[in-house]
Amino acid sequence: MLGLKRGEVALFLHEKEWEIEAEKTIKILKTILCDIIFQIQHVGSTAIPSIKAKPIIDIAVAVNDFKDVLALENELQENGFYCRPSEENNQLLFACGSLYDGTGDLQTHFIHFVLKDSMEWINYLNFRDYLNSNLSIAREYENLKIELSKNRLSRAEYTEGKAEFISYTLRKALVKSYLGKTVHIEIDRPVGYVHKKKNYTLIYPINYGYIPNVLGGDGEELDVYLLGVSEPIKECDVHIIGIVHRENDIEDKLIAAPVNMIFSKAEIEKAIHFQEQYYKTYVET
Repeated sequence: MLGLKRGEVALFLHEKEWEIEAEKTIKILKTILCDIIFQIQHVGSTAIPSIKAKPIIDIAVAVNDFKDVLALENELQENGFYCRPSEENNQLLFACGSLYDGTGDLQTHFIHFVLKDSMEWINYLNFRDYLNSNLSIAREYENLKIELSKNRLSRAEYTEGKAEFISYTLRKALVKSYLGKTVHIEIDRPVGYVHKKKNYTLIYPINYGYIPNVLGGDGEELDVYLLGVSEPIKECDVHIIGIVHRENDIEDKLIAAPVNMIFSKAEIEKAIHFQEQYYKTYVET
């Protein structure tokens, strides 16, 4: 089974055909776009074998500039890829299916062009990988989709019904994706920094910064506590050793240390208590 009518919502058990079709589509796009493609991946629910999905293949393509893609729009259309209006910001959408070439009414593929290293690209991969490595969360997502599909919602209403789950899952997937990795951070609140809040004042006993160009749950750059560096600094390369999960906030934070420096969970909790005491949090290492 491949394809649905415009606006139709129907879920099917995972089929090997979807993986084969995705690989075939990726090869065709690589032939057309060549070095315009920075990266290309099969994403969306058809790339998550453990759950039911709408039988429409989603492909994410990371490029340097959308103008490069539009310059090849004629070649794409000749191969069945039609440019479509999109409500998604910072994306260029193409679609396939008999609906677009005038021979029928099915949509079979969506090709999502995004900018390389963008949050859109990061989110497509993180969501897929997080659900593929967390079966219970994948099942939760599947159950939500099944319940929504029973209500005979429009495609837009169905998508809106998933939005909160997807937003929360992307937040968790983002911080999880950095655990154990080495990254570059910039420090905007160094040791000794004074931050006046409405009801209290924070004096930072440790360096506190962010990963540039990576947006956390609050829409701002993803925050990082840095342990093991006693003097104020402006930037450095660090190893992510933990996650601060905030249960009563819209964002989580990362915990970092110089490469090869180790801290226990108790040491981490003590170091970040100056700020986390005002939230309901738990630390994952």
